[in-house]
Amino acid sequence: MSNEEQVDYWNGPGGERWAVMADRLDRMLAPFAEAVASRAAIVPGERVLDIGCGAGALTLKAAAAAGETGGALGVDISGPLLGVARQRAAAANLTATFEQADASQWRAPQPVNAVVSRFGVMFFDAPAPAFANIRASAAPGARMTFICWQPLRLNDWVTVPLKVALPFLKEPPVPGDPSAPGPFAFQDKDRVAGILSEAGWTGIAIEPFETRVAMPGDDLAMSAQFMMKVGPHARLLAEQEVDAAPVEAALAEELAAHQDADGAVSLAAACWMVTAENA
Repeated sequence: MSNEEQVDYWNGPGGERWAVMADRLDRMLAPFAEAVASRAAIVPGERVLDIGCGAGALTLKAAAAAGETGGALGVDISGPLLGVARQRAAAANLTATFEQADASQWRAPQPVNAVVSRFGVMFFDAPAPAFANIRASAAPGARMTFICWQPLRLNDWVTVPLKVALPFLKEPPVPGDPSAPGPFAFQDKDRVAGILSEAGWTGIAIEPFETRVAMPGDDLAMSAQFMMKVGPHARLLAEQEVDAAPVEAALAEELAAHQDADGAVSLAAACWMVTAENA
């Protein structure tokens, strides 16, 4: 989707749906937010910018680390998700603020010491200029830490429901441009390094980060119900107006192979942990 299409989606029914699921999604993605926060090593007094902050899970972690003498600012295009983020910040009594804006064009009101993101930087139409603009908000010596997805084939949390859905589709999916704006746009780490270098960032390091994602839900049916709402299979089923009920039932059966001894469902996830500096 283009930036304009992204804005429409995240401020319409799509954004509202994600806002309703925010608590479950953030629990599922907690290992990634924890990893970014740990790598960013934020200290009291620092100002932190969270790009594509969504409902603010990582922003609030950054604000807690920055303390009363610092603070965190989350930027996102989605009004519904920012509404959740502001409610969370008020409840937690943290120094965190939120701005509805396109990070590819917006500038922070004052230079920040750290830039962070959990899956929020892969959607720019023109990524190199976007990262150059983000760097303009960074103080000299500021560091950037973000996490993005490795190729789809390495992420079972996406491929498992997609494989289940394929036989139910009316038409096979058409392969798209792997570098187009979207969740997997940064799957090629060499491309990511080139983008950041072009944008003026230095000290670029890209390392694999692999874990398992715990699917929300108390049983197979609930996990399948949740998974039917996120991922490329959900979009394909909606676009082709496929009856979701038999797909959901088939997915619940498939998830049995991914249960642990306690009945919890988890699937493999592979990401890149990216760090860079504003020299």
